[in-house]
Amino acid sequence: QQHHQQHHQQHHQQHQRQQHLRLFSLHADLNARDLLMVRTTDNATGNTTWTDTPLTNAARNGGCVILDGLDKLRSDALSSLALVMEHGWMALPDGTRLVAHDSFRVIGIGHPPAADATSMDGGEASSWITPEVQGMCHWIRVDTLPAEELREVLVELYPSLDDDIVDKLMRLEKELNDVSVDSAAEQESLRLSLRKLKHICRRVERNPNELGNILCSTLLLDFLPEWESGIVKRCFEKSGISIQPRDYGTCDYTMDEELLKSCRRVASDPLLVPNVRFHENAGQAEVMGDILEAHSVGEKALLIMGNQGNGKNKVVDKLLSLLNCEREYVQLHRDTTVQSLLMMPMVENGRIVYRDSPLVRAAKHGRILVLDEADKAPVEVVAVLKGLIEDGLLSLPDGRVLSRLGSKSSEERDNIIPIHPDFSVWTLANPAGWPFHGNDLAREMADVFSCHTVHPMDMNSHKGILASYGTNVEPQFIDKIVNIWEDLRVAHERGVIAYPFSIRESIAVVKHFNAFPEDGIEGAIDNVIAYDCLEKSLTKHLNEIFSDHGISLEHPTKSVVNRAEGGISTPKTRASSPKFGKVDPENTPHVGGNTWAGGTGGSDTAGLGGRGGPYRLDLGHKVMQVTDEMKARMSEESQRKARAMAKEAFNEKLKELDMGKLDWKRYQSLRNEVDDEITQLKSLLKDLKRRSEERVWLKNQSNGELDENKIVDALSGERDVFKRRGNPSTNGNFLHNKPITIKLLVDISASMYRFNSYDGRLQRLLEATLMMMEAFRDDKRIRVHIIGHSGSSAKIPLVDPTTSLDEATQLKVLECMVANTQYTYAGDNTVEAISDSISQSAKGDLVIIISDANLQRYRIGVDDLSPLQSKDVHSHLIFIGSIGNEAKNLAR
Repeated sequence: QQHHQQHHQQHHQQHQRQQHLRLFSLHADLNARDLLMVRTTDNATGNTTWTDTPLTNAARNGGCVILDGLDKLRSDALSSLALVMEHGWMALPDGTRLVAHDSFRVIGIGHPPAADATSMDGGEASSWITPEVQGMCHWIRVDTLPAEELREVLVELYPSLDDDIVDKLMRLEKELNDVSVDSAAEQESLRLSLRKLKHICRRVERNPNELGNILCSTLLLDFLPEWESGIVKRCFEKSGISIQPRDYGTCDYTMDEELLKSCRRVASDPLLVPNVRFHENAGQAEVMGDILEAHSVGEKALLIMGNQGNGKNKVVDKLLSLLNCEREYVQLHRDTTVQSLLMMPMVENGRIVYRDSPLVRAAKHGRILVLDEADKAPVEVVAVLKGLIEDGLLSLPDGRVLSRLGSKSSEERDNIIPIHPDFSVWTLANPAGWPFHGNDLAREMADVFSCHTVHPMDMNSHKGILASYGTNVEPQFIDKIVNIWEDLRVAHERGVIAYPFSIRESIAVVKHFNAFPEDGIEGAIDNVIAYDCLEKSLTKHLNEIFSDHGISLEHPTKSVVNRAEGGISTPKTRASSPKFGKVDPENTPHVGGNTWAGGTGGSDTAGLGGRGGPYRLDLGHKVMQVTDEMKARMSEESQRKARAMAKEAFNEKLKELDMGKLDWKRYQSLRNEVDDEITQLKSLLKDLKRRSEERVWLKNQSNGELDENKIVDALSGERDVFKRRGNPSTNGNFLHNKPITIKLLVDISASMYRFNSYDGRLQRLLEATLMMMEAFRDDKRIRVHIIGHSGSSAKIPLVDPTTSLDEATQLKVLECMVANTQYTYAGDNTVEAISDSISQSAKGDLVIIISDANLQRYRIGVDDLSPLQSKDVHSHLIFIGSIGNEAKNLAR
């Protein structure tokens, strides 16, 4: 809880003891030498010189230094501080020895090691608190404030806030804290920290009617996974907070001109004020109004998040133009380093000089710093701004310090750069992960920012913008494009397509058609989506959407046919002796008898919905169902004979499979049903592999590309001044990658076969299992277990990591699953199967349970399932079938 700790440390140390305070923001690029001194050049002579870091400065002159971000350092760099921390002296890189001042004090701040931490290369991360580090400090754990104290803090900070709003926020804070999620990281992203509550209260104090919308923006609700979003919405309901669904049809928002006027500035350099082409529209005006409101209440750091192409830059530049604000712009990327963000070293007249970066210029002159594509940069690069934003302190590589507090020491005053009170940071980012491949900036430091969401465009605003680009385009064409893009938005929200098609693509279509009308609408659209059509699964979904509007992409689609239930059956005979029954060559539906195999609602024969038969047999007819009361009248002898026949038939089926009589056409028919999904899952897995193998800059190398931050060191004769691309080191805090264990627990009980004709649950289970086997096939990063459970057994091994998942083996597994559902006796071992699988899983394993919701019949409810969850195991329960609303009720 860094905010609580820093708040206490800074005010207690500085204002009560009147000691000089220094903040040293740590990051992963720092090595042991960088913690003590850095090389710079003398401004007058150009000679190289050593400059103290805030840590060494505090040791030399006395005072307190806060080391913010101990958990970000490599363990070897952190351990190098043991000498000064334990014995009070240090050997400096310039060859001198420094004995620390008597008043020298160090306060370190760091996140506790997460129970399920993973390293940057995907492996399991060891704790940064090594035995050596543990002995360096006196450790204090800072817990979250109790609810009563938290309420007192909010009331004191925001006295005009309505008591009802404070009550709702406190209830919501408790509900979110009580949420059970898979990992500590996910828990942190959902909870309302003190920082988040301050952002909320600051804005709600001005506009209390917008509590729900402000909370949605603060928690970035639109970008949470669907299940997390559902959890948050239920917490809203329990806390009495209502949120209105967004209307994507129209928007009637108008900017608050008085507020805009009150925030307008006088630009000292008009060339730095953005001048952007912009079509006035209510949709983007609403986003600008949201940002303006936060800016007007004193928010100094904004995180503006939205899918690529939704107009984030347009909105920000237009608002800055309206406010007449000067802008400093930085576009971040994967090669951005902390040093390159802070300073720009260059050689002039044979001397190395440091030029101010846009960040420093913005802080000095009170401009708005726009950090674009912030999700593309390593998280630690943006995270270093936390000290600047929250504490008003940031040390620069050349020894100067950006400070909001100034300095009482005349010796240090020359190195202090006062931060202008109008300085603000506006950060633009895409959501993390697929398909933009960005880092999860929001999870790491969203509470530092006031968060704002750029939603997809409403249809009326969309039409107006397209019309401004298509001056020669008929309105009917504009309407068609807008309607198509609305369908694409809905498809993305439902998870049908992964890529969120935005207004950027629709503008490209209109601009093409406006310039080349002879290409027609198909040609204009093909110019935009031609690359997307290379992906077979995406093309299928696009074709379905575009064909609804009379545009064909010439890709075949599949149809889905469901078969309905037939009703209740009263058998014509008593159940006596189980048998297979006669085969009807005409496959005529037979109901209620005891003669024909494959009938429904009868007695003794293999079929569906009846009683006393040896096993289930589905010949494609509507199912007539015998009631449970009639089934209960069967004698123990009849049930014993039926079980014996089912066991014998099951063994015969398994022998047949072992003999290798596998039907290639049957496999292909199943494979074709999920071919698109397999392609999509494999593509996602490849993306994860690329990210896990993504190379980073390796510093302090003896060869490679000259490190711009080591120019001074190079001139002084040092050799390890190069950087080169390479895989992350496995030394220090990180261990080698370990395979991910995935357990797929499948329900192959009798109900799966019995109700397959009702909703296709068994067919979908087979397709899902085949998708998993084929997608994970030959992937060395994943160890796959597939385990079945039925009324006969809680553990039926089907696949283990040693199983060769070739086509023949896959079909054999699927046939074995079908055989189990057909020949097993009625019953349920769901709870036992889940309990056994999770208890035998290692920390960090993924367990996916696919089951039908036929649990009420066996008196299984939420109270039986909830205790099975584990903090150490990532487990997900998927209901693939349901009678009535049983699945929805259980999920809820």
